Amino acid sequence: MYLNKNKFLKLLKNNLKYMSEKEKKDIVEEYYMHFVDGGNENKSEEEISKELGKPEEIAKELNAVYAINKVEENKSIKSMSTALLTIMGLSIANCIIIIVSLFVLLLCTPFILAYIIAVPAMILSPVILIVMGFVYGFNIIGVEEIYQVVKGVILGSLLAILGYYIGKSFVRLFVKILKWNISIYKGEELI
Repeated sequence: MYLNKNKFLKLLKNNLKYMSEKEKKDIVEEYYMHFVDGGNENKSEEEISKELGKPEEIAKELNAVYAINKVEENKSIKSMSTALLTIMGLSIANCIIIIVSLFVLLLCTPFILAYIIAVPAMILSPVILIVMGFVYGFNIIGVEEIYQVVKGVILGSLLAILGYYIGKSFVRLFVKILKWNISIYKGEELI
């Protein structure tokens, strides 16, 4: 059984999430225009509803596209997790892929944490050396310690730059994977 215009639009609006009321209103108005255009072609509201598809499925797809756009605009953990949850809602296959990916990320967590701790420590090693000089006396600081500090600053800086570009690439890859999942959901050809 297919829905009339009012039920279709109400269901569509109720299933749109994570977006402002204005954006929801714009989407509902766009689908309202489908009913107007279809009515001008002497189609019944049920026929138009059948052609458009289930409003819940349309909303899922729109939510996913909106969430991906938010990740591209604002690369925060919140927008990324919202996008993940939205994509997971599209299909069981997406859910399984994302859970496996999160498991792999969990396995990499010790390395990521070590990186997050070690790089700032390497970059701040001159400060640590100066503090040690004040605490134990500057006579304990020799050429070898200064050499190690310089080496730590250079290596830490290089790792920080490398980490920045890896993180940036990860976000781009994340967005591409989310878009790929949507294209699979729609049944489009893979890019």
